[in-house]
Amino acid sequence: MLLYFSVGGFCSFKEIQDLFLTAYSGTRLKNTKYEKNFYIDKINRIMKSAVIFGSNASGKTNLILGIERLKEIIFDGINLPKDFNEKNLNYDSKSIKFEIGILDQKKDIYDYSIEFQKEKLLYEKLECNNKIIYEFKNNILSSKKFPKEVLKIFSISSTETILKKLKDFQLEEVNNFVFSLSDIIIKRNREINYESKDVPNIVAENIKITLENQKKEVLQIVKLLDYTVEDFQFEKLGVVNDETMYDIYFLRENTKNKFYLGNESKGIRKIINLMLGLLEIYEGKTVVIDELDSSISTISLIKLFNNFINVEENLKGQLIVTSHNLFLFDNNIFEPQQIYIVNKKEDLTSELYSLAEFKIRSEKENLYHDFLKGKYGGING
Repeated sequence: MLLYFSVGGFCSFKEIQDLFLTAYSGTRLKNTKYEKNFYIDKINRIMKSAVIFGSNASGKTNLILGIERLKEIIFDGINLPKDFNEKNLNYDSKSIKFEIGILDQKKDIYDYSIEFQKEKLLYEKLECNNKIIYEFKNNILSSKKFPKEVLKIFSISSTETILKKLKDFQLEEVNNFVFSLSDIIIKRNREINYESKDVPNIVAENIKITLENQKKEVLQIVKLLDYTVEDFQFEKLGVVNDETMYDIYFLRENTKNKFYLGNESKGIRKIINLMLGLLEIYEGKTVVIDELDSSISTISLIKLFNNFINVEENLKGQLIVTSHNLFLFDNNIFEPQQIYIVNKKEDLTSELYSLAEFKIRSEKENLYHDFLKGKYGGING
């Protein structure tokens, strides 16, 4: 699960901005309407969901891009020409900084920090359960996990991450940290043509098996958008490169007609496109979706959070989304700490903060009206 993410010097984020996904110290959650919104044990109180608001061009998508770019760096290393260009580097910054904290499925907490310039790596650190695994600072690598000879070899000016250099040593904490990043899934690109009708939506054999094995959960989500759907089945299309391909269709109440996905609403097609990611929430994955609300009705969105995400059955997964739907800007659905705002400042840089920074009455109704009036920022840009 994602505990926090920090970004600075990247795209519209000049100064370090923090996305915290754990409850503030002292926040009362037990026996409140927000209790099911958090995964709570003796140590952690982690949000099961968070919604990020802001106007167009405020920087919401840049936050998602930052998480995605850090994942790429952790898996593949730094690509300085890719990072230091007009698209990614904030025009008024001299370095890019990322930090991330995660709780893996073994209940270990990892903290990773990195800062780099166009020419070299400036700083990097990995911790596990508050114990430093390694730290690279001022071109010096320090660690109690490696012999002095290894530390000496890597204590030089570097254009590559220490993490990548150390992968060959098969250190357990390094391997576990990198592996755990696979549990964060980014969804930001539309993978189907929403405008075309009567076009088969090709489903591979492995996806068909997954959807069939979790049919109960799939139907629960689809019914949030259209309660008349009773079942879904597959129709064989043919074989491509030795793999059988299928189309998917729905069965509805009081009719034997087949309703193929290609003829369904944009909302149904989008939710099916996101389905595998949503199902992985119950497997302990963190799913990050840019603009979940496009093509999906307000009622369906509220039901998705109330009936599928912020529920007792969800024991370890997260859904983090950006949104323009102000009916989700509601402290009757989310604890104010779960609502984030991206605001574009006069210097065209983005700032990120939680609604909890404002004094909000627990019974406040129509909170979005105050947002539209500019009380919480996030409407300029």
